[in-house]
Amino acid sequence: MTNASTQVYHQSVTRTAVSIPDETALLCEGCGYTLSGLASDSACPECGKPIPESSPEIRQTSAWERRYQWFATTAAVLFHPTRFFRTLATRADVAPALRFALSHWLIASAMLLVTANVHSNIVGIRWQIPPWAVLAMPLLMWVLTLFAARLTHWEASYRGLRMPLSVVQRAMYFHAAHYVPVAAAALLTVLIYRWMFLRQWVAPTSIVAYLYVLCAEVLLGAGYLFKTYWIGMRNIMYANR
Repeated sequence: MTNASTQVYHQSVTRTAVSIPDETALLCEGCGYTLSGLASDSACPECGKPIPESSPEIRQTSAWERRYQWFATTAAVLFHPTRFFRTLATRADVAPALRFALSHWLIASAMLLVTANVHSNIVGIRWQIPPWAVLAMPLLMWVLTLFAARLTHWEASYRGLRMPLSVVQRAMYFHAAHYVPVAAAALLTVLIYRWMFLRQWVAPTSIVAYLYVLCAEVLLGAGYLFKTYWIGMRNIMYANR
């Protein structure tokens, strides 16, 4: 091996061998600096964030996990995602979070099923999606979530971030609540357009504008899901307990 290739090899090994903080280490929630051993009433030497703001005591299980408060937890995820994920316990059991996700995937799947069938009727397609697809779609969402969680975990490990796979999965299962407003927006769009069309409030040529609106909603929905995903990941990025 030449000197040049040896240097490139060692640089590559160094790049991929970034150390991940120990599970017991307290990390700054602002920058990830290790705070273990520092006075609890001091500030992070790296970014100046007060150490009490990174205390594991801030994190706790969700209202769904403590008292089965489905609506309260859903509202917290949808309307206060930063606060929710910033105070979410990262090392709790994954199973309750998965059940929470499953309920939202089922709701979103039912909405999308109705949306697809009404849309097919609007554009003149006779083929309808069968009802059993409501059960198949959550399975697909679960597989995609596992895939995305594993990619996130790999990326974090490569960058030296302490984000165990179970921690990422927990956060993404709670993030599943964000599928519902995306599905609801699409359902409302097709129902309102069909209602207006049947009452002849819109001309047949308006279907082009209707299709453009649906395409815009697909793009906005994807952006919304990614934005809320990033909020979740950013606020569990250093995975303090």
